[in-house]
Amino acid sequence: MYEMDCDVLVIGGGVTGVAAATAAARNGAKTILIESKPFVGGNATTGLCLHNFITKLGRQVVFGIAQEMVDRLVMMGGAVGHIPYGTFVHSVTPVDGELFRVLSTELLDEAGVIVLLGSNVVGTESERGNIKGVKVAVKGGIRTIRAKAYIDASGDADVAVSAGANYTKGDQSTGKMQPVSMVLRSYGTNNQEIADAIAVSKPAMATRSDHPEPFPVYFNGTFSKWNDIILENNIFPNKDHKVFFNTVWPNHINVNTSAVIGVDGTDPLALSRATVELTKQMYRISQFLKDNVPGFQNAYFVPSAFAGVRETRRIEGLYEISDEDCIAGRKFEDTIGQVCFPVDIHDPDTGQAHFYEIGDDGAFDIPFRAMVPKYVDNVIVAGRCISTTSFALGATRNMAPCLVMGQSAGVAAAIAAHNNELITELDIQKLQGKLEEQGVFLGDSKKKVTNSPH
Repeated sequence: MYEMDCDVLVIGGGVTGVAAATAAARNGAKTILIESKPFVGGNATTGLCLHNFITKLGRQVVFGIAQEMVDRLVMMGGAVGHIPYGTFVHSVTPVDGELFRVLSTELLDEAGVIVLLGSNVVGTESERGNIKGVKVAVKGGIRTIRAKAYIDASGDADVAVSAGANYTKGDQSTGKMQPVSMVLRSYGTNNQEIADAIAVSKPAMATRSDHPEPFPVYFNGTFSKWNDIILENNIFPNKDHKVFFNTVWPNHINVNTSAVIGVDGTDPLALSRATVELTKQMYRISQFLKDNVPGFQNAYFVPSAFAGVRETRRIEGLYEISDEDCIAGRKFEDTIGQVCFPVDIHDPDTGQAHFYEIGDDGAFDIPFRAMVPKYVDNVIVAGRCISTTSFALGATRNMAPCLVMGQSAGVAAAIAAHNNELITELDIQKLQGKLEEQGVFLGDSKKKVTNSPH
């Protein structure tokens, strides 16, 4: 057994962890990031959209590293910017998954982050709510990594819970969690034909420097036309099954429609079984698309390499973001960024997606307190496992707010490490000032308010 030391340790290399580690290192902290997969970038590497930068009223509220990544991806050919859609969201931000993975790798390397891939957290050393080290399984044995400040961007609150944080899972009344899914990548497609056949509203259209004619980059629909075939062949368990498509290419499209219900993403056996079932689903869906849906007749298909988990643990934080906070579009004095994607709930029993608008101006604040667990004082939790209700999680779990939380957590952890102070001792106004300097807040997106709960 041997040890490593750093200022900030980031657990999890998904979108949240990439932003967190990049921000911490850019702010002068010696930073280590550990990730269980053999790559960084998380769910964005599947090609899912970075929902959502712009409110229903057309005001952009997500900036910072999140916007920097979009700008760089546009230059790389891996994004087309924020494209108006005008249905359940004002706009969408599709990205190429593989180029997102490349960019994430570059950002971390440029910032000087030490990245440990294929590494799994197996426990923590803690004393009276203070983490002394994180035990990580790597090839050759167990390594203990010690830091001055920790960021839990694991998605499952693995480190915070191991160190003593309380948590809840699933719906408050039933305990059920949203289904897990897998994205199907389709190549050699005619995206306009697909949109003409299946879209329920006008698609989001974009151009590229190498393709000046507008083409569909995002649309959603249902498979209602093929209900009989779907039920007869057990493609999906229900009629009128919903499907979401996105891309940045005219001849390649991502299909988001699969689901396995009743899975606890913190149970490795259950998640492994779900991955097997989803991989099998991907083949059935691909054959159905190729045989029946216009635009797919010449396509070939590649399932994503892993299952996407929407919901597991949520910590008990110093503040819990409530249903009403979303519905009212509430603002907070300790805001570190905003969420503007609707509350997105995939039914735990059917997998069907339902959207609920955010109130007021279409955005609500993420209070820093929701990222700080009770009873553990030197870790920041960022990403889908922050302190929220199950309903509010439907908005906060999306990737644009996760990038915002990651950057804010990275700046906060770097400040705490530099000053040798606990996370609970941070000067929030000083943190907000740093975030404003570094582009997380622009214009009036940071507001002092008097109606926030305490």
